[in-house]
Amino acid sequence: MFTLAIVPLFGMLGLVVDMGWAYFRKQAAQAAADAAAGAAAQAAYITNSSPNCATPHVACYTNSEYTCPANPSTSPSDNIGNGCLYAKANGFVSSGRQKVTFQSGVGSAPTATSVTISYWVVVRVSEEIPQLFSAVLGFPKTTITARATTGTREASAGGCVITLDPTADNSLSISGTAALTSGCGVFVNSNSSSAINTNGGGTITTTPPAKTQIVGGCNGCGNISPAAQTGVATMTDPFADLSPPTIGGCTDTANPVNLGSHDKRTIDPGVYCSGLNAGAQSELTLNPGVYVIKAGVSIGAQATMKGTGVSIYIQSGGVTMTGGASVSLTAPTTGSWQGILFYQDRADTTPSNLVGGTGQLMNGVLYFPAAHLTYTGGSNVNATQTTIVADTASMVGNSYIQAAATTQFTGVSGGAFLIE
Repeated sequence: MFTLAIVPLFGMLGLVVDMGWAYFRKQAAQAAADAAAGAAAQAAYITNSSPNCATPHVACYTNSEYTCPANPSTSPSDNIGNGCLYAKANGFVSSGRQKVTFQSGVGSAPTATSVTISYWVVVRVSEEIPQLFSAVLGFPKTTITARATTGTREASAGGCVITLDPTADNSLSISGTAALTSGCGVFVNSNSSSAINTNGGGTITTTPPAKTQIVGGCNGCGNISPAAQTGVATMTDPFADLSPPTIGGCTDTANPVNLGSHDKRTIDPGVYCSGLNAGAQSELTLNPGVYVIKAGVSIGAQATMKGTGVSIYIQSGGVTMTGGASVSLTAPTTGSWQGILFYQDRADTTPSNLVGGTGQLMNGVLYFPAAHLTYTGGSNVNATQTTIVADTASMVGNSYIQAAATTQFTGVSGGAFLIE
């Protein structure tokens, strides 16, 4: 019985060993494919932030495959040669039992036809490996394969109005007769077929080369000018590396900021555990610096809130502005909080409302990554330099944004990124 069983026993043992070895080599091949595709896309982006098939040193192999040589040049003539070097550095070349191939082009990659990107790269890595033990079962060798697709995005592609929710309907809505006019573009990260909703008559107008880009689609697409670009690649949060400030003890223990009607007060940076509350027709002035708010901000009817060089971090509670509040705020122009005006904590999902009077001015980043933001700001006479990043957003009045806010994170939405 043992003699009869020994062959299949060894075959089963060999199958386990060989499967483990094949898995190990497949992971190595995937690492090589990821590195090669990323390097080729990054090299193209460095050459030109909007690479195409006519860009010098950027290669396109749309309808064919390029096979890397066994010994890639250490001084590559184009971005694909750079990718071959990275594949070699990870242990894979086109020689013997290994093969590394590239495809590249503009528009939609063959492995991601529903995604539109500026320039794409597809890398395929394969290796034929011998079977050690399971060869006794008649399988002397097997082939492992790996594939990676990368793309490039222009640094300006993200624009200055960005919604992050990946699936929400009406991720960006323009209600009634509201109009959003942007000199720096709109990006909606939702893959919903109704990611943007302008059916109520609202409009979105961008100034070329700025554009409206949507991962999914839109309701009322005819109200977007120039026409929206749909089916684009997803974007990660451009401010994901922005850390909250250091939070100390309460500044307002003895004197909370609760302004009554017609009150006036000037405050300094600090930690306001009771929030900032300005009643009807009051006036609150903020001196330059970083403000930590633990119980939200409330600006009442006809109240005034102003400050230059200020950053407001909302740890909890959100922001509410009502009744034609007059708000004039500008973010710092230098330092680690350069350009950051409002930052609502990533764990705070409280909806915020930044809807003031017709003269409202907010120059800086309005960052509400986990919350819905309702916004109106700027005028056609005095457009703002504003970047809005929110989970979802609604525009309920005419808003004019001239350009994106300048921060240490400006442009991080551009570059090479992995698609699959």
